[in-house]
This record gives sequence, C-alpha cells and structure tokens, in this order.
Amino acid sequence: MSYASKYRAIADDLCCRLQAVGHEVFFDREDLRAGASFDDRIRSAIEDCELFIFLISPEAVAAGHYTRTEVKIASRKWPTPGWHVLPVQVAETPLADIPAYLRALTIMQAEGNLAAEVVLEVEDRVRANAVEPQRPEPKPPDSDSRPAPSEPAGVHYRSMQLRFARDAAGGYSIAVPESPGGGRDAQSFALDTPALESALWSGAQPIVGSARRSMNDGEIDALLPAATNAREVGQALYTALFASPLRACFEESLRAIDPQRGEGLRFVINTTDAPDLARLPWEFLYSPAKDDFLFSDRMKPVVRWLDVDEPPPTLAVKPPLRLLIAIAAPADRPGLKVGEEIAHLDHALDELTSSGRIETVRLDHATLESLDSALLQTRPHILHFIGHGDFVGDEGMLVLESDSVPGTADTIAGRQLAVLLRNHLTSLRLVFLNSCMGATSSRRDPFGGVAQSLIRRGIPAVIAMQFPIPDKAAVALARHFYRYLAAGQPVDAALTSARAFLYARGFAVEWGAPALHMRTPDGRLFDLAAAPRTPAVAKMAPADEPQSAAAPPQSPPTSVTLSQPVSDEGGKRRNALAAIVGIALLGTAALWFTSSKESTPEADQLPGPPVVGAPAPMPAPPAQIQARPIDQAMARLQAGDSAGAAELLLGIIGQDQAALTRERLGAAHAPLAQTLGDAAERAFIAGDFDLGRRLVDLLGAMSPFDAALDARLRTQIEPWLAEAAVEEIVVEAPAAAIAAAGIDIGGHMVYTVRRGDTLWGIARRLTGDGRNWPQLLSGHNRAVEAGLAAASRIADPARIRPGQNILVPLSPSAGFRAVEYHVARGESLSGIALRIYGDAQMWRAIYRDNERQLPNPDLIQPGQVLILRPRVPQ
Repeated sequence: MSYASKYRAIADDLCCRLQAVGHEVFFDREDLRAGASFDDRIRSAIEDCELFIFLISPEAVAAGHYTRTEVKIASRKWPTPGWHVLPVQVAETPLADIPAYLRALTIMQAEGNLAAEVVLEVEDRVRANAVEPQRPEPKPPDSDSRPAPSEPAGVHYRSMQLRFARDAAGGYSIAVPESPGGGRDAQSFALDTPALESALWSGAQPIVGSARRSMNDGEIDALLPAATNAREVGQALYTALFASPLRACFEESLRAIDPQRGEGLRFVINTTDAPDLARLPWEFLYSPAKDDFLFSDRMKPVVRWLDVDEPPPTLAVKPPLRLLIAIAAPADRPGLKVGEEIAHLDHALDELTSSGRIETVRLDHATLESLDSALLQTRPHILHFIGHGDFVGDEGMLVLESDSVPGTADTIAGRQLAVLLRNHLTSLRLVFLNSCMGATSSRRDPFGGVAQSLIRRGIPAVIAMQFPIPDKAAVALARHFYRYLAAGQPVDAALTSARAFLYARGFAVEWGAPALHMRTPDGRLFDLAAAPRTPAVAKMAPADEPQSAAAPPQSPPTSVTLSQPVSDEGGKRRNALAAIVGIALLGTAALWFTSSKESTPEADQLPGPPVVGAPAPMPAPPAQIQARPIDQAMARLQAGDSAGAAELLLGIIGQDQAALTRERLGAAHAPLAQTLGDAAERAFIAGDFDLGRRLVDLLGAMSPFDAALDARLRTQIEPWLAEAAVEEIVVEAPAAAIAAAGIDIGGHMVYTVRRGDTLWGIARRLTGDGRNWPQLLSGHNRAVEAGLAAASRIADPARIRPGQNILVPLSPSAGFRAVEYHVARGESLSGIALRIYGDAQMWRAIYRDNERQLPNPDLIQPGQVLILRPRVPQ
C-alpha cells in the first residue's frame, strides 16, 4: 500500500484488518538493517505482491513524493493493471493531480467505514481471480439412495399477474390471469385508495440534504414518508389482497417458491384499467405474520405492467452491452452528488468493462440535442439518466440543460422524451431514471408519468422513482443495481436485490422508492453471459471511407484508458495465485525526491495559454494502435463527453508525452485541437474550471500549432485563463462559516468563499470587472488591519479557502447601503441568494429590493445589476 505519512494510521489499521482475515501483508514497521537499501526493499515488495493499493491524498500525489515512484514501479510490473491495482481516496484530491496510471482506473470512494470497505473489496478481488482448489470427485451414490437436487445455475422465475380494474359498482376487482396455481377470474377487491395515500404522506418529513426534485421553490419541500407509515400502508395492501376471495391462489403460488432449487415467483402488478391504484406503493407489501416486506426478497421480485399495443421487444443483443450515462445538473437547480454516483457506477461496472462485456460512455451537461446525438452515435442498450425530475399536474417531467443558455434548466415532459427515445429502439432496452418521481402516475391517465410514457411508446423497461429520495440513497441504489446485474441476475431480480441492500444499509423508506415498469414477461432484456471475455476494441473505418451513421465508432470502457489486449502475465500469475495475497504496504514518512518547481506568474499577471515545446520525437507506434484512442476521444468530444475524452487523452500522454503532437497525429492534429478548444470554452462557460484546465493542459501537450490555429485557440481560451489564474479547486465551505455570510460588519458585507470561488470571479460579480480583484483584496486587508472582526488577512491571493470571509465595502448608490451584484450567465435568484447569504430562500428578499427592474423573478439576464442588502445577524 502506497500512502503519505500523514495517513499512516489509516494504513496501519488496514494492515491489521487484512492480516486478521488471513492475508500476508508487508508493512515497514521495523527500521532497515545496516547496509539495506530502501529503494531495493520497496522494489522487491512491489515485485512480490499481487495487489498494490494506493491511498490517494494531495500529499501522496504531490510532485517529488516517493509515492509517485512507487506508482511508476507498479506500472512497470502491470502495464495493464486489471485487478492488481486498487486506488482508494482518503482525502479530496483534484483529479488532474492524480497520476494518469491511477486516473485511468476506477477510484474507490467509501460510503461508510473506509477500512471495512477496502477489506471487502480486497476479498472480492481475491475470490474473483484466485483458482478454486481442487475438489475430490464425489463417489457415485448408492443404488438405494435418492439423488440430491443439483445446485441451480440461476434462479428460474414463474409469474403471477395481478390485474386490477374497476367493477360495475364503482369499486375495484382483481383477477389472476397467470400464476403457478393457474388463472383465476376477477373478484371484488376492497381498497380505500385516498385513505392509503393520505396515510402514507401523513407526517412526512423534508429530506435532509439534496434530493432530485426539480422545483427550486422553498414552498415546495421534497418529502419522504415516515418508515412506520410505509410499513402500515404495506400491511394494509397485504391484508386487502389476502382477505380477497383469491387468498388461496396467492398462498399456493407463494408455496411454490424454493430458494434451494432456485425457483422464484415474479409478481406482476397490472393497473392499466385502474390508474389510481398505480399511485400506491405496492413495493412496500408487508406481511405482519412474518414481519417482513415481501418484495425485499430476490426470490419475489415485483414488476409494474401496462397493456400497450407495441410488439414485445426483441431480446437478442450483440455484445458488448453499451451503457450511456447522461448527466443534467443545471446551475439553477439544487446541486447533485454527480461525482460520487459516477465513481460508484464505475466501481460497480469495473468487472464488466474490464472483461469487455459492457462499454460505458458519459454525457455531461446533457441537453436535448446532445442527448439525441449521443444516442445516435453510441446506440446504447441502457440509458442511465442522472438529474432532477418532478410531477406537475398530471404529467411527469425531467430536467435537462438548456441548448441555448448554458447552465440553465430545460424542462421536458415524459411524453416528449419518449418520442425522442422511440427513434432509438433498435438498440435501447432499459432506461434508468435516477431522478425523483419518474414513476409517479396520474390518477386518471395510466400513461401520465415519465416511466409510463416511455413504456407506452415502446421502451422495454424503465426503472424510476415513485417519490423524492436523498442523493445518498440514489447513489447507493444505482451502484448496487448494476453490481447485481453484473452478477447475471435478471433486471427485476437485480433491482429487488438492490432494494434489500438499501434496507439493510438503513434506508428504511428509500429502498421502496424505485419501481420497475417492464414489457418483457420474464425480466430478460439482454444476456450478459453471451458477451466476449476480452476487452472490446472499437473498430475504425478506413481513413478514406466515411463511417455509416448506423454503425458509429464504439466508445471504450470508461475504466480502460487504451484498447490494449490483456497481458498474458496476469493470467500466468492468476493460475499460481492462492487464496492468500501478498499486499505490500510501503511507508513514506520522510522520503521525497528533489524536484524543480515551475515558476508561477505573479497574481496580477494574466497568463496566456500554456505552450509546451514538442519533446524529441519517439519512434511512432503502429498506426492501428495509436489511431484507436484518438478516434475514440473525438467520438466522446462530439457526443458531449468532454470529461471522458480528457481522461482518455491524459492516459495517452501519461504513457507517451509526445503522443498528441502534430508529428504523431498528422492530419488529425488540427481537428482534435479545435474540438478540444471548443470543449474547454464550453466547460469554462458552464463554470467547470477543473475540466476546462484539464482540456487546456491537453492543448499544451499538442502545441505548437500553426499561426491561424494558435490565434483561434488564444481568442477562445485566454480570457478564461485570466479568470482561472488565481483559482484553486477547494472543498465545500463549512456550515459554521456560511452562518456569517452576507451580514453587515463595519460598513462591509461579509462574503463567505464557496467551492470554486476565485478573487477574479468574486470581483466580477461584485464590481462588474474581474480585473478589480487587486483592489478588492487590498480593501479587505485594510479592513482587517483596521480591526474588523469575522475575517483574516489574505496573504496569498491564489489560496483562498471555503469558509474564509472577505469584506466587501457597501455602497449608498441605491439610497441605502448595499452591494451591487452583476448577474452572470446561467444564474438564478435562488442561486445568488445561496452564494451571497448561504440561504436559497433569501431570493424573495432580493426580489423585493429589485422588483422594479425584475417583473418576473424567474427571468434575470446576464449583465443585470442587482442591489443586495446585508442581512441582519441572527
């Protein structure tokens, strides 16, 4: 394990835990004996181990730190790391600072106890890659003994369909067209739907933290039902079913379940003729006698069904399985934990991507146009949407990002999205809406919700949420659903297994939020077992032959940087690997390499775009190897996946710094540079300075350019680099610091630094010109030196931190003391209120003070100047 000395306690704890479960662990607790070489000891430890763990922290990835050398040694041993290298994040670290060799892998981020989860991951990797011990052949059974039932290769599910309808008296009826015990005709069914809905939401509490609700209005809370209410409503549904004349049919069907023989029962809830029953949480069905939720058991998955005229989907899927992850997080909507969900998704899909059974492509800042383009180019089998959703009136809604105004929301109805997705049914099998209320249905229209609209227009299966859930639960759900899907479970069983995991994790209500709408009777949408076992390599069309639109270039797995064949060395070692793994833990308490530090521009100088001289050319690799990743990166950039393209290209130059020069790329050099420049500009406009800088770094690795292209890139990028000159990616401001935001202290308003803030950006917002940041800085320092409290002197303008307070002088220009705020592109009143006051609900106060120039609080324009008064301290 490679770690910085600051985190030795974590490494020591991991060492003890790994030894406790039976692994041989090298750990440098003892001093070196006389004459021993530290370098030799480290090199030998890495050569002898089968698993290398790197604890990622800013100290561990710092230039000149010995941990960088350890990564280099590991990369020589495992050029294609596979399961042998496990990067684990122990402290927030900018992605651009992480070595490319590790950045190309899935970085593990713990959900709970870090040490426990690392041990679980190590155990999983050992089990998946160790050779099973030889078992003695069983003796033939005696002739008079009964043969034992064989262990099933998987679970076989039979279905029981519950078809609800309205009867002649205005009540409900229930029929069982299909079950293990045979069909049953419709019988009367007593249920008070309004009372159950009211009981579910009685005493519901606002969700703590962020939720995927699109409304940005403080009067509309994202509510979560109480756990006791969910159980009581589930019990009422169970009692209504088992008190009906069909009780004997239900009990007979349940008795057919046999976990040992792998025989399960799928419950199919059909509410086509009774749409108001679709609003009830059938997933919470609860047996009081067994004190158990029926559908938290993998042997009893539940599916929502609607009768549609569309033909059943074709199941045949040519591997690898393609997954498109579309992310929409407009700046004028509540924030989402997108990075955490992507990290967990990558982790859950790692085995599938490394074996070539699945390919993933990520689309950041999804707009309607970019989503359609990505669907056309990648032809995915699964679309995973991360974003906001809601239910307005009788119609479900999703929130994409605007095509015309970057960073703002573009709300789209479910039926509109369904019309778009219908054009891609040649490949699309499953849509996973990890947003709020995608499964909520209308009382009158059985197809009013987003999920129902997609099903009506031919999408084979949709997973969506019935009610808002916290971000943390949404992330965990996605992670574990794909983990179970990767294990070969059908879609409905995989979702049920993920529900059970969430319930065990402590999500007492959230586990029941996801609903599966499906048009395949057996849960099979695709067969992962038929996929190839080697990494898939995207095929390139000949250079003089355009590719057909029907067969776009495939994108590589996100966890693989280059499309290389798996090394035979890993297979040879795997054959010799026993159940005990040697894990090298390498201490680096005071060992640093001396490195020359690059000079940085003075704070008041605006740097131009980085220009890196081309290194001495190396022998060019075979054209078919070098062309593939460049072609894949271009495909990702054109599909809007700038972050994925950056990872791919950074991995390339991490192995060969001259790989992107004009000498290597030839005719592909200029188009790639232009596309990178456009992507960097879009990232800066959207406020993603981290991604923008990574793309500019890639342009630096591609230089020099011809004069015309160089001028074009400078025009695009140079103004943004000026703003980013004093920026540093930092962590969120502590809540205690935000408490002081926006108050009046000695004729100054307190501005509390947020994530991603720079002095340039603060000056641009509060003075109208980012170049005024030196005056803002000097005025702040003078106020601090004069004795004003609640702030400290800023010595280094390049290092402002979240939670720091900056004193901004008030102006009497509006008739009262206030600051003038200059609206930037993509901002909203609630976003400004959150930035200035630390409270989004303060948007009403901003609106009251600026009502004359703001007829509509939802329509503010870039360049408008708003008057912001300091708030009264609590």
